[in-house]
Amino acid sequence: MRSLLFGDAVLAAFSSARRRRARALRGTAVALTLLVPAAASAYDSLAAPCPDDPLFCKRGPVAFQRRDAIPLELDFETGWIPPSSPVQVSLRAAVYANTEVSLSGALEASWPEALSLTAPGDPGGSVFACDYGLDVSAQGRVSISVLGQDFDWTGDIPYVPQIDFQVHTRDEFDAWGWDPGVTLASSTDVQRLASVSLADIIGSIPGIDGRFELDVAMDVTAHYATHRVAVETLDQATVSGGDITAEQSASSTEYLGGTSVELNVRPEGSVRYEGTLHLIPAFGVSLLGREWSIPIADIPLAFPLTEQAWLFESERVHVPLPDLALDKQEIDFGTVEVGQANAEFVTLSNVGEALLDVAVTVGDAESFELADAAIEIDGETATDLAIRFAPKAAGEFTATVLLASNDPDAPEQAIFVRGVGVDRPQEPPDSGEPAAQDGGCACRAAAGAQGGGWAAAGLSLAALAGGLRRRRRVA
Repeated sequence: MRSLLFGDAVLAAFSSARRRRARALRGTAVALTLLVPAAASAYDSLAAPCPDDPLFCKRGPVAFQRRDAIPLELDFETGWIPPSSPVQVSLRAAVYANTEVSLSGALEASWPEALSLTAPGDPGGSVFACDYGLDVSAQGRVSISVLGQDFDWTGDIPYVPQIDFQVHTRDEFDAWGWDPGVTLASSTDVQRLASVSLADIIGSIPGIDGRFELDVAMDVTAHYATHRVAVETLDQATVSGGDITAEQSASSTEYLGGTSVELNVRPEGSVRYEGTLHLIPAFGVSLLGREWSIPIADIPLAFPLTEQAWLFESERVHVPLPDLALDKQEIDFGTVEVGQANAEFVTLSNVGEALLDVAVTVGDAESFELADAAIEIDGETATDLAIRFAPKAAGEFTATVLLASNDPDAPEQAIFVRGVGVDRPQEPPDSGEPAAQDGGCACRAAAGAQGGGWAAAGLSLAALAGGLRRRRRVA
């Protein structure tokens, strides 16, 4: 257990140990990666340090988009109108909506109360867009008599569009669009949808002429709202803290240690439509100088409230975390003479994936000295922490070295240190005679050649980059 090293030998041993351990840790990580199925490492978003708290928070951006065609609950047939008229028309109409909702935000995981979850939405980064289309069909009926000549006809009126009748509306909003959500209201001017001559309908008949025309207009209101942001574990179970909603802006998930966590995130909302379709038909026939027509009238067709659940595909967020592992929790420095020192090394391994920040303190800083007050260790990397026992008096000494870090499940770890200081033995009286040396040199051996300080423990200031370091980065 004792490690009384001196001079450059410590620097070489220290550097070599660090290289060996770092290589071994990385090799282990690679081996473990090869054993994990490829599907297990598939994710959509890699969380990065939060700007305002990079050591205790990770933020994974997420984006969702869904576009779908929704047939509104308007599939209406007017029947023959006007009733009892010699010229009648029957109209059938159906309205369709292509709807798109895009949302963007992030999943944030924070600790030391591991793991707290929030889902901030991006301001102005979401879109609600609707395109409305119209499907109209018509039939005509003519039953007239002139000068004893009867004319009866019933058949389809071919739909000849004069315009592409669609309503486009779009708006941006702040995610997530909690209730009351975002509303799009749109109205169109009256537009000519079809104009067909009677000859195109029933063929050319001498003495008979006429025309069918159809004008349309639409008033539509569309509404979208997000009801919850579901956060689930990989086995599709809702996290322990529940869904994130407008009323509950934070959640949590159990964390029992490990290098990372992965969570599935999915907003769930609904789209609702309501409105009115205005059909304005005109149908006129002339035969042998006489004319018949339908009075021009607005036929309002209100389509009832239509609501559909709006579910998005999940985004998987990978959250890398730091994870501190120590190779020992106790150090016995043994017996050390007063004025001398003994140094030991503790390997600090970051077996996690994120940067590990460690602050090191000791209860008895006078007897037990640290080479580093703070260390930053990159993921899958290890380093050695040097601790020196340098008793100032005889007796037994104990203390606790506390390592406080941003490890989510073990933010504080301790190393118990002990050592015994003994008085130096009395040196025999100096005879005053020069010592005989080979080559005829007469020299006096200096008393206390080993001396105290870091150099006595083999840890010179040069070897430890200037003694106690306030912060050291290991990559």
